[in-house]
Parts: sequence; structure tokens; C-alpha cells
Amino acid sequence: MDHYRVTRRSFIAGALASSVALASCASSGRREKVSSSSRLRILSWSDYIDTDEQDAPGTVSRFEQSSRLDVDYSDEYPSNTEAFSDLFEPNLGRGRGVGWDIVVPTYWLASRLVTRDWLDPLPLELVPNHVNLEPTFLTMPWDRGARFQLPWQAGLTGIAYNPALTKREVHSLADLFDPAFRGRVGMVTEMRETVALTMALQGADPSRPTREAAERALETLTAAKRDGQIREFTGNEFRDRLRSGDFALCLAWSGDIVQLQRERPDIRFVIPDEGGMQWFDTMVIPRHADNAAGAARWMNFVYDPANAARITAAVQYISPVIGVRDELRKLGGDAAKLADSPILFPDDETRQRLYTWGGLPADVEDDLDARFTTLTAG
Repeated sequence: MDHYRVTRRSFIAGALASSVALASCASSGRREKVSSSSRLRILSWSDYIDTDEQDAPGTVSRFEQSSRLDVDYSDEYPSNTEAFSDLFEPNLGRGRGVGWDIVVPTYWLASRLVTRDWLDPLPLELVPNHVNLEPTFLTMPWDRGARFQLPWQAGLTGIAYNPALTKREVHSLADLFDPAFRGRVGMVTEMRETVALTMALQGADPSRPTREAAERALETLTAAKRDGQIREFTGNEFRDRLRSGDFALCLAWSGDIVQLQRERPDIRFVIPDEGGMQWFDTMVIPRHADNAAGAARWMNFVYDPANAARITAAVQYISPVIGVRDELRKLGGDAAKLADSPILFPDDETRQRLYTWGGLPADVEDDLDARFTTLTAG
């Protein structure tokens, strides 16, 4: 991924210059100065940060030492739907802060927050390492130039399976609906992945979704749950189900499976023949945050390729930071092996088989979310 870094850095540097100017304009009417305090509060997903080891401090500790800020880092971010309904809407919708300086929603929810004007623009003058952002993330139609969000980790959704239980290789999304595996199949609790991949199986394009195609997929999933084909919808608990043998195969997130393969190298992860989903979770600064300056310093710290590589070595998701592959090789050992991982660094052929959810009107997605939540809770 790093073999044309000079060209990409030149591209990003130009984009950053424009982004800084735009962000300054956007922020001029909102606040006179960047808020700051001695404490930084971060709300993120679980298993998304390296921790302190006996011989080496983790990213949070190293940042505290370099910044002299006290960091309250929580890995108890709920699902995106819960975060919207229980955290963002009741607070930001009423002009109140959420109690966090950085929150890490998935990209589609970040898009909603931008649309509702519930995020502060990033103080990019405090994030010079913004130039290390992979250029694909600069072209999001809802945030061109990445002015309101900075990706934290990216990942793929495909199929994980235990060949000792499936008794065969798994290549297709159709295997998830094969009666031979009834009661031993898992799906993930993200509508834009489970419904999207069911749409792909049915010949629809998740990058250009329609309500009709999504509803047809929901009907298929509902029948599969009712008939006992699907054992359970989970978050990353699918790792435990694969360990125990409750799941023979399931939809799964790439980084979690790479982590699981440390102890269970027999578990396999594949991008289905029909395609997989690609997604990213991203750092945002909610309106009314107390320490936007500290948030920017954190973003700058973790966008240093050396620091980003340490995080990648621990969490084993796809880093949005240019230069991580080279830094992994410098770390040596198991970290260097990750530099050759096709999951962390997908080749062009694999990328051509990946979808990103294209989005539907908010009222339609709200309805689909509600119906999917009812399905997964049953």
C-alpha cells in the first residue's frame, strides 16, 4: 500500500491546505477559539487500542506522558443505533454536550452527525499529521477533505468459519443459508452489513441500495431466523462462538478474526465470492466538547505512522494512516509479519470485490434499523 507514498503525500498535502482553509471558515462562526482543558475524554469501541505491557507503555500512557493531559479512555461505545438514540440525539439535539471530547462512530453515523451540524470542524492547524491520511478517505461525499472526522480504524466484513465443523471450504454467502449448517450460523448486529450482504447474495448492489432490495433481504433474514438457520446475531461475541463451536460459520469483522487466529490459526476468514463489506469507524469532536484542542493533539499523535503501527499491531484492523506498513516491518517479529497480511493490506483484486453501503434517505434507514433491531433482539 505504500509503494507510491510520495505521490499520495503530495495529493494529501494539497487537500490538507484546502481543508484547513475550509475548516477555519466553518469554525469562524461557531467559536472564537479552540476549547481546551487538562483532561481528554475519549469514547471508542472495545479492542481498538493497545494497552500497557510490562516492558512498554500503551498509546494512552505514551500520549499522556507527551501531552501532559489526563486521558479518560472508555471502550464502552454501544452500537451505533444506541449511540444515536441514547447519546447524540437527546444531548446534541438539545444543544448539550455528550460528555466526551472524541467519539468514534461508524462512518454512516458520522455522516448523519455532520448533516445535523452536531460536530465541530477539526482544528486542522493542530493536526499536521492529517497529511498521513489515506487519500480515499478524503473523498467522502458527506465530508470532502475530512474536515469533520478522522478515521480511526477500517475493516472488512466477510465470512469466518471453522473447517473442522463445515467439513469443506466456504466461499459463498449462500453457505450461510445452507440447511447443512442450520443452527450453527451467526450474523452481525450491523444492519448495513448483514442486510447489505444478503442483498449482494440476491443480486442487488449494496453500494446503490434500494428500499425494495433491503426489504427483500430483511424478509430472507427473518425467515432464516424463524426457521432456526441463524443461531444468533452478535457483535464481536462471534469470536467466543467460533471458539466454542456454537458457530460453524458466521459473518465476521476482519480485525477480530486476525486477533482470534493468534490462538486459533485453524479459523479462516474469506471475502465471499459475491463480495464483502468495507467500513470505517472515525474520530469526531461533538459540539460543546470541553477539549477540542486536546482532541486534535490526540489525533495528531495517533496519525504519526510509528504510533499508528503500534496500534495496528495490537488491534489488527486496517489503518487509515500512510506509512504503517513500513513501520510494522521496522517493529520486527509478529508485527513485521502483519505487513504481509492480505486482510490488513488487501490487494487491488480484493478491493474490487468490496462494497461500501451507499445509504438511503434517513427515514428509510430509520425504519430498516428499527425492523432489523427487532429481528436481532428476538
